[in-house]
Amino acid sequence: MATVFTILTPFSTGTHFYLEICVPLDNFVDISKGLWKSED
Repeated sequence: MATVFTILTPFSTGTHFYLEICVPLDNFVDISKGLWKSED
């Protein structure tokens, strides 16, 4: 059971990293694209 937990821990950390970094980054990119288009 401990080995399964050891395998899953990096995965859950990676998911947390994705939610903390990549999701706000996607929102930032969308906003940046919107601002870029509005300048034209």
